[in-house]
Amino acid sequence: MKKPQISIKANTKTMPLDKYAGQWVAFADGKVVAHEGTLKKLMKKIKKLKGAKKNSSVLLVPKTNEPPYII
Repeated sequence: MKKPQISIKANTKTMPLDKYAGQWVAFADGKVVAHEGTLKKLMKKIKKLKGAKKNSSVLLVPKTNEPPYII
Protein backbone atom coordinates (compact mmCIF):
# COMPACT_ATOMS: atom_id res chain seq x y z
CA MET A 1 0.00 0.00 0.00
CA LYS A 2 1.33 3.41 -0.98
CA LYS A 3 1.96 5.87 1.85
CA PRO A 4 -0.40 8.88 1.57
CA GLN A 5 1.22 12.20 0.79
CA ILE A 6 0.38 15.26 2.87
CA SER A 7 0.31 18.50 0.88
CA ILE A 8 -1.34 21.91 0.66
CA LYS A 9 -2.19 23.94 -2.40
CA ALA A 10 -1.10 27.58 -2.23
CA ASN A 11 -1.80 29.85 -5.17
CA THR A 12 -1.02 27.65 -8.17
CA LYS A 13 1.55 25.30 -6.65
CA THR A 14 1.24 22.29 -4.36
CA MET A 15 3.65 22.07 -1.43
CA PRO A 16 4.41 18.68 0.16
CA LEU A 17 4.21 18.73 3.96
CA ASP A 18 5.43 15.21 4.74
CA LYS A 19 8.60 16.48 6.40
CA TYR A 20 6.48 18.54 8.85
CA ALA A 21 4.30 15.60 9.99
CA GLY A 22 3.21 16.08 13.61
CA GLN A 23 4.35 19.73 13.70
CA TRP A 24 2.66 23.11 13.67
CA VAL A 25 3.40 25.01 10.45
CA ALA A 26 2.99 28.71 9.55
CA PHE A 27 2.44 29.84 5.95
CA ALA A 28 2.81 33.31 4.45
CA ASP A 29 2.98 34.39 0.83
CA GLY A 30 2.53 30.83 -0.41
CA LYS A 31 5.46 29.29 1.48
CA VAL A 32 6.32 27.78 4.87
CA VAL A 33 7.83 30.52 7.04
CA ALA A 34 8.16 28.61 10.34
CA HIS A 35 7.50 25.23 11.96
CA GLU A 36 7.67 23.94 15.53
CA GLY A 37 6.53 21.00 17.64
CA THR A 38 4.09 23.05 19.72
CA LEU A 39 1.75 25.90 18.90
CA LYS A 40 3.20 28.01 21.72
CA LYS A 41 6.74 27.74 20.31
CA LEU A 42 5.49 28.47 16.79
CA MET A 43 3.67 31.62 17.87
CA LYS A 44 6.83 32.88 19.61
CA LYS A 45 8.82 32.22 16.44
CA ILE A 46 6.22 34.01 14.26
CA LYS A 47 6.34 37.09 16.48
CA LYS A 48 10.06 37.42 15.69
CA LEU A 49 9.47 37.31 11.92
CA LYS A 50 9.25 40.65 10.15
CA GLY A 51 6.01 41.18 8.23
CA ALA A 52 5.04 37.51 8.07
CA LYS A 53 3.10 37.46 11.34
CA LYS A 54 0.36 39.75 10.04
CA ASN A 55 -0.61 37.56 7.11
CA SER A 56 0.42 34.07 8.18
CA SER A 57 -1.86 31.05 8.51
CA VAL A 58 -1.16 28.25 10.98
CA LEU A 59 -2.07 24.57 10.85
CA LEU A 60 -1.18 21.29 12.54
CA VAL A 61 0.10 18.74 10.01
CA PRO A 62 -1.17 15.26 10.90
CA LYS A 63 1.33 12.54 11.73
CA THR A 64 1.78 9.99 8.97
CA ASN A 65 -0.16 7.32 10.90
CA GLU A 66 -3.11 9.64 11.71
CA PRO A 67 -6.14 10.34 9.53
CA PRO A 68 -6.62 13.92 8.25
CA TYR A 69 -8.09 16.49 10.63
CA ILE A 70 -11.56 17.73 9.76
CA ILE A 71 -12.58 21.03 11.31
